[in-house]
Order: sequence, then C-alpha cells, then structure tokens
Amino acid sequence: MGDLRNCPGCGKVFVKINKNLCPDCVDKEEVDFENVRKYLKDNPKASVEEIVEITGVEEKKVLRWMREGRVEVSFSDGSSGLTCKSCGTSIRTGNFCSNCAKTLSAQMKGAAGQRTIRQEEPEKEKRRGMYTADRMRDD
Repeated sequence: MGDLRNCPGCGKVFVKINKNLCPDCVDKEEVDFENVRKYLKDNPKASVEEIVEITGVEEKKVLRWMREGRVEVSFSDGSSGLTCKSCGTSIRTGNFCSNCAKTLSAQMKGAAGQRTIRQEEPEKEKRRGMYTADRMRDD
C-alpha cells in the first residue's frame, strides 16, 4: 500500500505507489517527454534552451531526463549543463563522469566484499565451538 501525499506538480492528494506525482501529472509528464523526444528526433543538435522554447517543457524536466539518461542534449554554449556530482567535470548524462563511476563501483564492490567476510567470520567462530568433540577426536 502506498503513502498519502500531496502532488508536487498540482497539489492534489494522491496515493504514492512508485512515482512522486499524481497519475494526472505523470501522464502530463509523459506527454512532455514524448514531445521532447520527437523534437530531438527531428532536431538532434537542438540545445536545452531551444527545446524549452519550442516545446514549452520546463528546463528542470529536461535536465532531470538528462540525469536519468533518457535524453542527451547540450546548451547553446556547447556545454551539457550537467556536472559530475563527485568531481564537477562536465557530463552529458547521468550523475557521475566515467572515471568517478568506475571509482565508486570499485569502492562499492570492495565494501560488499568486506561485508561478506565480516558476516562469515561469526559463522566460523560458531562452528569452532559447536564441533569441539569432533576436533578432539581428530587429535
């Protein structure tokens, strides 16, 4: 069951299931996204400013879709308008540049491996105590 929320888009009360928008605003956002997608299909070199001007879609939505990897757009000055959340490098999509993404991935894998080892150690300790009779027989 979802939580009762006010839609940040229109203010209506709705039950949040998986999106933070009411169904009407989700539908409107999908229409906006389709308009942007169609415009980009016909105008692949369009800038964010041009998309906002022609489609009427808010810049913050276009930037969010860029972060989500749903669209790739640049600004009229040639920048992407997005920066890596770790190092600040200009990026075209997502939240992190490729270098920071690789570093974070390696750190997460290392942390996951350490967690697994720590979880296994108490099991080994339990087994040692539980099988004392077996160890004594082996000696």
